[in-house]
Amino acid sequence: MKIADLVKQGTFLRRENRFACLVKLGRRTETAYLPNSGRLETVLLPGRKVFVVERGSPSRTTKYDLVVAAVDGGFVSVDDRLPAELVNDALVKGTLSPFAHYSTIRREVARGRSRLDFLVSSRVSECFLEVKSVTLVQDGVARFPDAPTLRGRQHMQSLIWARKEGYQAAVVFVVQREDAESFSPNDDIDPDFGQAVRLAHRAGVGLYAYRCEVTPQEIELTGQVPVKL
Repeated sequence: MKIADLVKQGTFLRRENRFACLVKLGRRTETAYLPNSGRLETVLLPGRKVFVVERGSPSRTTKYDLVVAAVDGGFVSVDDRLPAELVNDALVKGTLSPFAHYSTIRREVARGRSRLDFLVSSRVSECFLEVKSVTLVQDGVARFPDAPTLRGRQHMQSLIWARKEGYQAAVVFVVQREDAESFSPNDDIDPDFGQAVRLAHRAGVGLYAYRCEVTPQEIELTGQVPVKL
């Protein structure tokens, strides 16, 4: 999937608030929109090489989006809008094997107290599917979340309710980097989310994780990694 045809390399300076950061571009310092509410404490460090995309419009207060960071010789996509698009493309193409038999795709479907990313259907079953963006990897283990997430726990509860009502249900953790060998819930940051994931697993919710190949211009799902609870 194309991130952008043209990106600009800069240097990360600091985070201004949840969705804005300062980036050095040549001799200029620009405020860039950060499409990610996570902490990103191991990804966005002062002095780190980053890549921005110019996406100015009259309705925006910033000219650029920060989309990729260079980390440990590789690249990490920090745009948490992309995982759902990657999964949607794979669902349309039938290349996401656990869901290849579903032929109908609906997006942003209400379920309980949540709005889940997908409801996919075949002639014999329907499956609610939630997608999570993962940017944190520690010693080869991808971890989510990197900040406490009440919304994430609510999504797990909604998937459990879906299973109790006879639907299939699953969550896909999309690791937006290449260096993950497995995935585990980040109990150090949010033990309640980890408990919710384990309860969902026991209720029959499918748990899947995929890593990505990332460049400053493109991102692709490349392979499934094991989920370890």
